[in-house]
Amino acid sequence: MKQIQTRYLYSALLASIFFIFTYLLFKVNIIIAILLTVVVYVGGILLFKEKDIREFDSKSVNNYYFLASKVQNQASQTNDDAIIESVTEITKLLDEILLSLSQRPKKVEQTFDFFDYYLDVTYKILYKYNYINTHEEKDQKFLKNTPKYIKSIVEEFKKLSKNMQESKLLDMQTEIKIFESTSGVDIENIEVGEKNE
Repeated sequence: MKQIQTRYLYSALLASIFFIFTYLLFKVNIIIAILLTVVVYVGGILLFKEKDIREFDSKSVNNYYFLASKVQNQASQTNDDAIIESVTEITKLLDEILLSLSQRPKKVEQTFDFFDYYLDVTYKILYKYNYINTHEEKDQKFLKNTPKYIKSIVEEFKKLSKNMQESKLLDMQTEIKIFESTSGVDIENIEVGEKNE
């Protein structure tokens, strides 16, 4: 999911500190202090804007390949050919999408939001699958549905790849809601153990 833009948090913090100093410590008139605080808040948004702009660069690309390698590692532990095949396809589609993105860098926010969500949810699904398989109490329904969940994610990668080639934009929030309602994936119930193991 798209993260909260840090510039608003930094700006609010800066404006709060400014208000405390001007009104409480320097005893400036409250109306003037509020007006100046609003100016500082707006200025902070502009000042910290660059912290929220993501660019297509080698650091970002390497980060997504690293996340994909974590997914592959979890898939290889499943010993399920269907899951391994789906994850291999996800990796191939990741390559295609990144290549397409390098030619259309204006879609970087939308594409990175996609990767942030789908690579994370794929990792969590596979982590839970492996976790359940190594413990006595087995959630048979989840184990049975995991290949279907991963296949649904493959379809989302295919959809994004096709839309990138056709220069179409997706509304990521809507797409994710549709995915969760149609695939049966409930991200709130997937996390097991340490998130970054």
